[in-house]
Amino acid sequence: MQPDCKFAGSTPSLKWMRWCVLMMTLALAGCAHSGSAGPKVDAALSTLVPQDTVLMVGTRLEALLKLPVYQKNFAGKQLSQVDQFTSRTGLDPRKDLWELLYVSNGHRGVMLGRGQFADEMLAPRLEKEGGERMDYKGLTLIGHERSAMAFLSPTTAAVGDVPALHDLIDQRAVSHGPPVALAGLMKQIPAESQFWAAYSGGPVRLPFDENSNLGNLNRLLTSLQTGTIYFDLSNGLNGVAQGDCTSDASAQDVEGALKALIGLGRLSVPKNQPELTQIYDGLRVTQEGHRVKLYIDVPQGMVDKFLGMWMGRGR
Repeated sequence: MQPDCKFAGSTPSLKWMRWCVLMMTLALAGCAHSGSAGPKVDAALSTLVPQDTVLMVGTRLEALLKLPVYQKNFAGKQLSQVDQFTSRTGLDPRKDLWELLYVSNGHRGVMLGRGQFADEMLAPRLEKEGGERMDYKGLTLIGHERSAMAFLSPTTAAVGDVPALHDLIDQRAVSHGPPVALAGLMKQIPAESQFWAAYSGGPVRLPFDENSNLGNLNRLLTSLQTGTIYFDLSNGLNGVAQGDCTSDASAQDVEGALKALIGLGRLSVPKNQPELTQIYDGLRVTQEGHRVKLYIDVPQGMVDKFLGMWMGRGR
């Protein structure tokens, strides 16, 4: 499961993967609400999480469609990746895809999805577009060695390279939910969070555009032992990123790097757009012992500008 989500090529499954990453990084949306601690994950996806997983990133797209942030910034806009996926598969991700869960063991990653994936509908279209049908342990995979879609049920699919998909399928019999370390971290995440991620340690890369400001977070990850991040977009954009470092000194380094990143961003605000400084006013970094926290509080009216500045405009 390759966690570095830089995809290339023109097969339908690659377009699908680009769209998945686009929605997760542009939209930052939607896990389900729950009264219990931690984000709710659909059982059909949760029970597929391999026991060697060190990173999970979750979102519910059906909840995204109802958020004012989505309605203001994305509803009705043409997104080329979404439109291409629709034309090639006959499915509209904005209607037929409900939830995404990215899992990685630090070396390989798979995007799990819940939606309308009946292979009798999708397989002929994907094959027509150049995808190769591959059968593995009674399941159908469509795509190529570097990128394929596996149909696990009529409403559950997985996207990744073929070896990663084989690993996922091989472990289904012994997969019963997130590993203990990740499950513990997830309990720290509020149930009302609409986007969340948990990281239990080890080498890994987040699927952020390296040319965006968030691409710098990959470099900071090397100093962390564990970490979580969550967002609530119900009233502006509010969230907390927390990381536990290897030492107090390492935590001070991460704190300094984050403050420097925020400071550089503030200096980059165009003189004719002074209102953009409000975005940086809502970013606060604290450090206590081994732990570093980044608090994010962006007003409702500035969320679209925040997404544009930090995610990379038009990506």
